[in-house]
Amino acid sequence: MPLALAILAAVCALVLSPSAAQGPIFGTITGPNALAPSQVSAYNLTINGGPTGTVTYTVRWHLASAASPTTTTGNRTTFTLNVTAPPTEGAVTLVVQIASLTGSTYENTTAEKAISIITPIVLSATFRNDGTTAAVNVTVRFYVDGALAGTRKIARLNPGAQVTETFNYLPSGLQPGTHQIRVEADLDGNGIIDPAKGEAVVTSLFYRGTAPLSTAWTVLIGIGVFVPVMLLTVALRRRKRA
Repeated sequence: MPLALAILAAVCALVLSPSAAQGPIFGTITGPNALAPSQVSAYNLTINGGPTGTVTYTVRWHLASAASPTTTTGNRTTFTLNVTAPPTEGAVTLVVQIASLTGSTYENTTAEKAISIITPIVLSATFRNDGTTAAVNVTVRFYVDGALAGTRKIARLNPGAQVTETFNYLPSGLQPGTHQIRVEADLDGNGIIDPAKGEAVVTSLFYRGTAPLSTAWTVLIGIGVFVPVMLLTVALRRRKRA
């Protein structure tokens, strides 16, 4: 009898332990911390905890300033949430309501993510091919204060031609003051800039003041590239939104 009771207790423990370990339902939102005005972006929601088995989830999400939420349902635990930023700058909150139902078991919770709506700084670099052969699939990298802001690709640049590449940089957390912009043109994409191959790198400074964020900046960097000796022209232009 004691052995039978011990076996029964062990079986009960195995049956109950997954449910006990599951815990309350909660959601995790991942995605950009900052968006440009009116920008459309996707956020990822991962649901953990809650009931087990075949669970139907109902997910509703909206920005705190929006009137009505978007709704979707499914038996999966990951969802993609498309969000459209408001047309003006400011701080908004993405609010996600999660409900789970399996049999008669129902649980719900709410997850939130803060998002900054910021007018981007337009980084613009002009590249000129002064060589005798075409440059193909050139990797262009934009850095702000030494941190990679983004990349672009020049598909093809013929001899004697020039092209301008731009990147919209969201200055989330960028403090007022002087900042460095660096642009690299990497012909072979190996991450190493070799001027002997005609690859180029140029740096410039720009100043972010304490003016309202609705006043954007365009950083223009004119670069003569793909030649061993380069003439660099750097300009900074202030651009106001229409």
